[in-house]
Amino acid sequence: MSPLVYWQLDVFAERPLAGNGVAVFPDASRLTPAAMQALTHELRQFESIFLLPDSEPQVQGARIFTLEEELPFAGHPILGAAALLHHLQDHQTTDAEWVLQLAAKSVRLLTRRQERGFYAQMDQGVAEFTAQLDTAQAQVIAEAFGLSGAQLDRRYPATVVSTGLPYLILPITAQGLAQAKQQRTLDTELASHGAAFVFLLDVDNREGRTWDPFGVIEDIATGSAAGPVAAFLVEHGLHRRGEPFSLNQGRFVGRPSRLDVCLGSDGRVSVGGSVQLVARAKLLVDPRDLA
Repeated sequence: MSPLVYWQLDVFAERPLAGNGVAVFPDASRLTPAAMQALTHELRQFESIFLLPDSEPQVQGARIFTLEEELPFAGHPILGAAALLHHLQDHQTTDAEWVLQLAAKSVRLLTRRQERGFYAQMDQGVAEFTAQLDTAQAQVIAEAFGLSGAQLDRRYPATVVSTGLPYLILPITAQGLAQAKQQRTLDTELASHGAAFVFLLDVDNREGRTWDPFGVIEDIATGSAAGPVAAFLVEHGLHRRGEPFSLNQGRFVGRPSRLDVCLGSDGRVSVGGSVQLVARAKLLVDPRDLA
């Protein structure tokens, strides 16, 4: 039996060892979901993605895991996976198209070979606006990050927005963003608002931060939040439809990242960024021996 190969990539990265790292397994058909979860925990990635090849090379099934759970949708793992598929399957062309079939939806992607690495862009679909918090509810969320009511940006309401994974977007000041640190779990509050995660947003500087559900690991660049944030900014008249712009993340963990976004005239959100291939490795254990 041939060894199981996986790759390490950096997404939203202009150079290697920048942006957000992800482990991509290009053929995980021999792995059980329990093994996928165990491998993600072993590799200590914020997220790993496991591809399940179809009869069509450009259409792939995919499952995404964090250290704690499987996700129905995510951002940077999908972009990284598409870039790797381009590297492995299409050596001739500059541009390629892919479809990844996830638990929540199918995602169409475009990839482009660059002088260094690839550029990958996904169509996240139409953003859905659900709950809007009042000031008292927003302050409860802010306090969980060690922030006071004065550090809320009261010009814009805290709002739950989703393009596959619902984020509670909490507008805060630049000072608040710099000082924030998640201090407790927010499961109950988030569930009551229909959200999975909180994304702290400095609206003026187009910069954000988010953590895992337990507040242990800060994410570097969150593609699944970038689409909702883009829709939120357009909704409040801060950008026009069809106008590309960039979001910033990762500065506070030493991995500054740029996430390119655009809300099209048709209401669909695109998210993209540069991808770098870093390493190729293989498992020295039989996949059947994994959990």
